[in-house]
Amino acid sequence: MGEIGWIQKNKFEIPFEITDTSHLYDMQVAIRQTNTYSFYNLYFISEILSDAGTSLKKAEAEAIFYDAKSGKPKGSGIGDMYSHSYTIFKNIKFPKSGAYRIRLQQNMRMDTLEGIVSVGASLVKKK
Repeated sequence: MGEIGWIQKNKFEIPFEITDTSHLYDMQVAIRQTNTYSFYNLYFISEILSDAGTSLKKAEAEAIFYDAKSGKPKGSGIGDMYSHSYTIFKNIKFPKSGAYRIRLQQNMRMDTLEGIVSVGASLVKKK
């Protein structure tokens, strides 16, 4: 995201391929922020899209970065940077093999969220 932060109109899309439709998956989102981030939380929208652009799953989520009572940062960190991981969707079953995308968009009231360094997502195959 560079030094500017997460701009609201910037939707990040991560392509992936599903080859095995017999398994269930969990979708996890990772966010890295610094102490320059001005809020204790972050609202964001996660969406899984088919190759044709059809939405399979969509939800607004809230990431809590700081403890409400103590103000201490949550997550793992080094210096003034902290990493957070959240499971957004559990037990996802894909209808067919092929190309899909994960879309992430910040949903705060500010256009640019300074202090958000990176966001990412991954699918974890359930055992």
